[in-house]
Amino acid sequence: MPVRCGGRSWACIEAGRAKGRIKPGVTRNWALFLEHHPDLAGIFAFDAFKMRVVLMRRPPWDPARGNWRERALQDRDYSEAVMWLEGNDMTPKVATIAPVIQTVAEHARFDRLTDYLEGLAWDRRPRLHNWLTYYMGIEDTPYARTVGMRWLISSVARGLQPGCKVDTMPILEGPQGARKSTAVRMLCGDDFFTDELSDIGSKDAMMEMQGIWGLEVAEMHRFNASETSAVKKFLRRQTDRFRPPYGRSVIEAPRRVCLCGTINPDGNPYLKDTTGGRSFWPLTVGRIDIEAIGADRDQLWAEAVALYKAKTPWWVQEDEQQAVVAEQEKRTDVDVWVEVIVPTLKGRRSVAQLDILKSLGISAKDADWRHAGRIGRIMKKLGWTASRDRRGGEDKVVFLNPIFEEGGVDEEGF
Repeated sequence: MPVRCGGRSWACIEAGRAKGRIKPGVTRNWALFLEHHPDLAGIFAFDAFKMRVVLMRRPPWDPARGNWRERALQDRDYSEAVMWLEGNDMTPKVATIAPVIQTVAEHARFDRLTDYLEGLAWDRRPRLHNWLTYYMGIEDTPYARTVGMRWLISSVARGLQPGCKVDTMPILEGPQGARKSTAVRMLCGDDFFTDELSDIGSKDAMMEMQGIWGLEVAEMHRFNASETSAVKKFLRRQTDRFRPPYGRSVIEAPRRVCLCGTINPDGNPYLKDTTGGRSFWPLTVGRIDIEAIGADRDQLWAEAVALYKAKTPWWVQEDEQQAVVAEQEKRTDVDVWVEVIVPTLKGRRSVAQLDILKSLGISAKDADWRHAGRIGRIMKKLGWTASRDRRGGEDKVVFLNPIFEEGGVDEEGF
């Protein structure tokens, strides 16, 4: 059966070329040859997950022998394609062949991550509710069950719904040699995982993440406050915007990657930043069963796909948040001012910012925005709400105790 080519058979194209009716300098004819000539048909495809053109079978200019393994298009392939077309009476140019090959490849577009997830068949045996305990040796608690399930569903969401909001990441705690990184690599698969990334937020990092599903952020216990904040800012992004090497245009790539942190705990708090702490889900690993993860990986992801399609949320729910905060607070570097401020709040319905400054030994004339911001962050973490009191012609910042908030401002706070 002849290969169809733009509404005509390849035999017709060959006949037309023999009669001089196929113009050798026309771009469309180059594309027809690259896509439908028997020697090239099915070679070029576009990997939408890795965002690159790949060669699905051996091109005629590759002299090697043996089984072919799919590979990315390389610079030399452009020159080889031009020379091959010239050998078939076409007159392309190296400078203009790249977009033609890109267009041909787009006609055979595929997404290896979507294909993997959609191709899984769940055996209907529940595993996700306690998978962190069974495979990672993590203590079986409602918290571990919650974040374990949310973690895998959020990863599936990023795979099937690129760019969806996922601004959280688990942090696996355990001594060196606990095989934390190996576990995450085994869970995601070698083709979808990396533990190597340039500086977070850089253009290089954005490009390196293309074609990555699981990204390990290692040694988070060494991060200072600004580095921790940078990770949180990085987490919030849903789209990466950059210009690829040799690219003519800036592209916007919806996020497919999900992050996982690992640390070797040294007994010191590693969550330095007191704001936005909900981003991190700390988990202490025990004995990790790498072989079991590898054996059951497909079923874990298959169940996560089923839960995602059943519209199970991948973010922590309001009634689950308290357990998450409790775990985060165990790892948070507490501000020394907390020890001074907390006793002044006991039994109070409200407290003025000036009173807090006074308890810290800071006069109103010496206070500035940095003091106010630090107090505000502490009070927010303690659950108090900032408000303003304008009675008596003054404008004062006050904090309201959530237990008594509906009762208004405490006169003793002023």
